[in-house]
Amino acid sequence: MYGSRAKIAFMLPSSCLIFEPEFVKLTAGLGDVIGIPARLLIEDTALGGIEGMNEGIELAARQLATTAPDVALYMCTTGSFMDGRDGDDEIKRTMGRIIPGAKITTTSEAVVDAMAAQGMKSVAMLTPYDEETTDREMAFLQSHGIACPEFRFRDIYENLDRGSVLPEESLRIASEFDVSAVDGIFLSCGNVRSVEILDELESRTGKPVVSSVQASIWKSIRLAGISEPVTGYGSLLREH
Repeated sequence: MYGSRAKIAFMLPSSCLIFEPEFVKLTAGLGDVIGIPARLLIEDTALGGIEGMNEGIELAARQLATTAPDVALYMCTTGSFMDGRDGDDEIKRTMGRIIPGAKITTTSEAVVDAMAAQGMKSVAMLTPYDEETTDREMAFLQSHGIACPEFRFRDIYENLDRGSVLPEESLRIASEFDVSAVDGIFLSCGNVRSVEILDELESRTGKPVVSSVQASIWKSIRLAGISEPVTGYGSLLREH
């Protein structure tokens, strides 16, 4: 039976084209692990549009519940940090109520836990968002004791445009950070390709790197009880 080892359900923005292929790539060597998607309708990546997207969480959760998943993930960085810790907790409560048999997590929770596993108290952060959204993300990280003294936001509005960013471009920009005063690097957004550059970026900078997709998959497979290392996609999956 497909998914006999783990069924990992996730809800994601309807225009996200990156997470599913990267999930397949990162879990390919783990045996019978499958990802089960449900999409949240998004038509605007501004904070108001994300709020509207989150109105679909209950429906998506009901769809995912029919598959009896082992883990259920809310896979959107902005959608899980935009209303702070309380907003993130509310998403988890809603999903847990509707999918009671699954272990629940969100991308923002996974990112914070990944940073803790890597000993990060300060990060250099690259986002595709606008300034307001980036400020909210920094506030969310700060509420978890993680400072962000070095950052860059790219003001890429359309979600499909974010998905078209080449990983080499993110590698070039992130390699230019002054990482002397931070513990690591964070590549934010689940709809920007980055998993294939994580090892190279760690090699160039000498710092551990967390990305939204990598952290989400790491947290999900660990919640599913899968402990073996996954190589080729950064020290988080390889060592933790």
